[in-house]
Amino acid sequence: ALPGLVIDFLGLQSYGDETRSSGVVQITFDLGRPVEDRHVLVVEDIVDTGLTMAYLLENLATRRPRSVRLCSLLHKPARTERQVPIDYLGFTIDDLFVVGYGLDYKQRYRNLPWIGVLSS
Repeated sequence: ALPGLVIDFLGLQSYGDETRSSGVVQITFDLGRPVEDRHVLVVEDIVDTGLTMAYLLENLATRRPRSVRLCSLLHKPARTERQVPIDYLGFTIDDLFVVGYGLDYKQRYRNLPWIGVLSS
């Protein structure tokens, strides 16, 4: 029998140390369990260009899940290059580079207990 609710983690990177996506997506940490025939909820911090999320959704589809839904805290539609379906959305934001609450710049500011705009 399949287990009930399972939480797993997947790491993706497309920014490196820049404030703009490179467009090249790297899997930095893959899932520890198969998702075949499972309902999958992807929980994301921000959907920006859509390139990273489109890559992930296409990658997950090859693993034959029963369904895939996307939940994102933030969406930055001004930067959209690839449309992706966001099933559950917290907030839409302007075209600003934000940090804090899990969002980082060069591995810094991720642990701020709020979301703020990175000033140049």
